[in-house]
Amino acid sequence: MKTKVFATVIIVLSTVSFCFSQPEHGGMKPPSINERIKMVKERICKPLNLDNLQTEKVSSAFNDFFEEMDQLVDKNTKPPVRSEKSKVDSFAKIRDENVKLIIPESQFPKYLELELAGRPKGPEDGGSHPN
Repeated sequence: MKTKVFATVIIVLSTVSFCFSQPEHGGMKPPSINERIKMVKERICKPLNLDNLQTEKVSSAFNDFFEEMDQLVDKNTKPPVRSEKSKVDSFAKIRDENVKLIIPESQFPKYLELELAGRPKGPEDGGSHPN
């Protein structure tokens, strides 16, 4: 009898702890705009050896891009719905044209390579990131 009660208590406690250990609302939240700007500075500006003024201008171009992207995402759905690829591409083109005016022309191909490598991977890219 004691064994059955003990086993039942263990099973109930295990089930309760398992239920509370699950993440809420789909898991991790995407990084904030400030966190993404920090990543741009580390992953793009530093490898290109940009000076402070160029770094701030590139960061500003990316900030504008990230703000536009955040406005396109429908956050009312679970999980949030990604925006149309054509709209994303048009905003990315504007951002890249702004960056092209800031950095030396010889560094632009390297910028494109670094920018592509820094993009979050989605399901179609072979990654598991939902955004």
